[in-house]
Amino acid sequence: MENELLSLIPEYIPLGLGVYDKDGYLKYANDTTLKMFGVTMKDIYNINIFDDPNITAEDKTLLKQGLNVSFETDYDFDLCENFYETPIKGIKKYFVTKVTIMRDPEGNRQGYLLACEDITVKKAQEREIIESYKKIKATQKELSLALNAGKLSSWNYNIKEGLFCKFDVHIENIEKRSLQSIYESIHPDDRNKFMALLEAVAHKQKLPENRIILKVLENNATDYRYSSFTYSAVEDEAGNIVVITFIQRDITEDIIYQQNLITAKNKAEEADKLKSTFLANMSHEIRTPLNAIVGFSELLTETDDAEEKFEYKQLIETNSEILLKLIGDILDLSKIEVGSIDINRQKLNLCQLCDELYRSFQQRIKNPKVILKLINPYTKCVANFDKYRFMQIFTNFATNAIKYTPQGEIVMGYECMPGQVRIYVKDSGIGIPEEKKNRIFSRFEKLDTFAQGTGLGLSICKAIADATGGEVGFKSKANIGSEFWYIGYTDVEYVEKSEVADEDLNNKSTEHLSADSPVKIKDLNILIAEDNDSNYLLIKKLLKDNQLTRAITGVEAIEKIKAQTFDIVFMDMRMPVMNGLEATSLIREFNQTTPIIALTANAFDSDRENALAAGCNHFMTKPVKKRELMDLLFRYFKQQPQ
Repeated sequence: MENELLSLIPEYIPLGLGVYDKDGYLKYANDTTLKMFGVTMKDIYNINIFDDPNITAEDKTLLKQGLNVSFETDYDFDLCENFYETPIKGIKKYFVTKVTIMRDPEGNRQGYLLACEDITVKKAQEREIIESYKKIKATQKELSLALNAGKLSSWNYNIKEGLFCKFDVHIENIEKRSLQSIYESIHPDDRNKFMALLEAVAHKQKLPENRIILKVLENNATDYRYSSFTYSAVEDEAGNIVVITFIQRDITEDIIYQQNLITAKNKAEEADKLKSTFLANMSHEIRTPLNAIVGFSELLTETDDAEEKFEYKQLIETNSEILLKLIGDILDLSKIEVGSIDINRQKLNLCQLCDELYRSFQQRIKNPKVILKLINPYTKCVANFDKYRFMQIFTNFATNAIKYTPQGEIVMGYECMPGQVRIYVKDSGIGIPEEKKNRIFSRFEKLDTFAQGTGLGLSICKAIADATGGEVGFKSKANIGSEFWYIGYTDVEYVEKSEVADEDLNNKSTEHLSADSPVKIKDLNILIAEDNDSNYLLIKKLLKDNQLTRAITGVEAIEKIKAQTFDIVFMDMRMPVMNGLEATSLIREFNQTTPIIALTANAFDSDRENALAAGCNHFMTKPVKKRELMDLLFRYFKQQPQ
């Protein structure tokens, strides 16, 4: 029975399978293959893989050399006319194919196994996404026409609350007025007409047109002026009218322009109706920036002040960028689905690029309670990275930090070590609850369901890390903050440490040791308890004028301290066998004098408190800065100038 079940697997697996003998002749194909190509086994039996016109000569050469090949094929059935008989004519399909050499236990070639997946539908979805992207770009171009429009005011009337909200130049100063207040600002001759309009719209009565002309008082003026109010109704899920929206403008304004805005809005909404299943989840996120573009375009026309025009132009551009990022995320997701994410490495000056990103992120922070800091410890750092993917990871990290940090600081930076570069973004935001940590890199996962965004950013970061052979991760505590990081493994061709002063160290230490100082720390006997080779190598380079001894575990550190005397100990908190906290506690049972410095990537206050409670004299966080390290040693060992 078991063998019978196993024999059914090739027929039910959703992949096309073909088995060829060692000379390349087809001997077996499963039902999925036959359906893909519209053939019977008789039609294709004994065809030779090396005669297939849809396989490139290069791939055929690799197969003959005994190498496995994988490729994506734009399969043209018309090319197969003289290869095998099939009723499929005049069309192309898209396949992802892998051909594996089958060998006997001695390694001799016995044949070829071809596995084929039909990705035609996925390709069609990708084309639909690109078409939607073009529609959105066209919509943005039409919305830009609003920049030269006349002054506009937008009112929303909440029927249940009897409250009018006016969206004016400054969004944070939305004007709210009661129905009674609006009623009294209208000329007595027009008040009944206005109230009748509200009643009719609320009860879905048909009216000859969707605008009304009223004489109104504005901003405590004494003279009435004519205004045209174009209105529309918003229904809830039950079909009841809940909100009436009014667009107010001078009667002399060109009404045709308002119609253009409505047309553009309708086109944008149509462009939002993307057809694939996962794009349905994007509808809210796409409409939100579009609404912002429309709204700010209208507000832009209400002022002649150049500074205000520039501000709203920036907001429109920002929301346009949000739209483009959404589409970019969706396209990236489509590539991830078929395993074809592109990586194009080039030499990048990370110092310059991070400065540019920092300036870009600064402009995105509108909350005065949030401070953005950059840790850029090098004057030059050249490494091989895909520039777009590098910026994409940094941007996704920073965007989330900005989104979820209501106050405090955000720190972005990078550090170079032999063979790798680590980038990170830390924040003092809301943190991540324990129950959501295991889903943080999942698709469509958002910490706050009401926050703007697709929920794809971090899953794309994970895909990029996998595609580049890197690592991505995070650490976070609810209500304290988060740190997201990415490690890229690459040759760091040139790294020069910056001599720029560290402000934090200046504030912490009155006995500051400058990088140019003739004072040097040398000839000390130092124990470095560090299991990571790269981290140890960095400390070794920084303290090259001293005698260093290394311990890889906490147990080894204890044994070395018992065996000899050290001037100072640097203790990593996370090591195999025994961690730094436990090792420090045990050391203090027999040695209370040797300074022990906690050296860790954990940067929360609780980590500092735990280290000091265990018996450490000082707490240093990674990445280790030369200036901070020298200052610390100088405070313990005030050596004289050489």
